[in-house]
Amino acid sequence: MSAEPSAVHDADDSMTVLGPGTHFEGLLTFRGRARVDGELVGEIAGHGQLVIGAGAQARARVVVDELVVAGEIEGNVCARQRVELLATGCIRGDVETPRLSIAEGGRLLGRCTTGPAARTQGGPAAPAIPRASRPRSS
Repeated sequence: MSAEPSAVHDADDSMTVLGPGTHFEGLLTFRGRARVDGELVGEIAGHGQLVIGAGAQARARVVVDELVVAGEIEGNVCARQRVELLATGCIRGDVETPRLSIAEGGRLLGRCTTGPAARTQGGPAAPAIPRASRPRSS
């Protein structure tokens, strides 16, 4: 029997979970699905869906494919596919995503860039410099 993990992960229905009462500090990376129901401080980087459960608190920069928020996030968010902010959810920070859904009662306290203008390659962009203010090239 090999001690190496299986190379087939797509057929696996597993989920990374930080349960209620859990406190995590640092970088959380995942592939597939992840759920936070406790407290996380740091950064989250994943390929797949991240769920921030009701009652969960994340003080983190978040870069994922899909994000569903029922708890609270304090930090900038970049979702390569979509963000769904549920009625109990709150994001305090800037959001970049091609698709955004906010349920009645959901709170977004920050700037938001959606649709084709969303630059979903790793995080919120720096503010654009107006054309008239750009330095001239020599």
